[in-house]
Amino acid sequence: MPRPIQLLVVDDHPAFRAGLRAMLNDAPRFTVVGEAGTVTEAVALHQQLNPDVTLMDLNLQEESGIVAIRQLLAQRADSRVIVLSTFDMSEDIHLAFEAGARAYLLKDSSRAEIIAAIEAVHAGERFVPTKIEQRLVERRARPALSAKEIEILQLIVQGLSNKEIGASLKITEFTVKGHLKNIFLKLHVSDRTEAAIKAVWEGIVHLRPATFQ
Repeated sequence: MPRPIQLLVVDDHPAFRAGLRAMLNDAPRFTVVGEAGTVTEAVALHQQLNPDVTLMDLNLQEESGIVAIRQLLAQRADSRVIVLSTFDMSEDIHLAFEAGARAYLLKDSSRAEIIAAIEAVHAGERFVPTKIEQRLVERRARPALSAKEIEILQLIVQGLSNKEIGASLKITEFTVKGHLKNIFLKLHVSDRTEAAIKAVWEGIVHLRPATFQ
């Protein structure tokens, strides 16, 4: 019998980890050798256990799973990571693959699809479901936003006015309006509200806890 594929599961929800572990351990070829809830735990366990494949959530409390992927690849260049996320935001998908992930699955994926992804990634292949590929195509079709435009979008999502954005970034209100014009063109929207909604929906910016206070 060949050695089972050894898996590390990284997710900050213990109940989800338990369900995923039970499902994976029930498959003859897999064994979950470790679980982590934070980036720090994931990096430490990855170094200690040297798993064949790591299943990584992106929404971790301490830091983003994107940070974890980069650290795992820096630790071991041939690390094989599968993102398992609730969200199909195009920017998150792009950043995950850019960081070095080999596959991106949604958490509602079937057992068969998760198993197929693990086997493909373990064999050195990439695994990109059709829905995820479509999101990447949409993202590639959109003109790239500059770092300043993304910064302005984040402040719009936080509810700041043009004047407040200008004061925060130490630029004039006129300059802010110029950036907004470019943002609207790139996102194919007509106003600040639509821009904010699309920026969050696409994962270009993320809501922060302070937004709800």
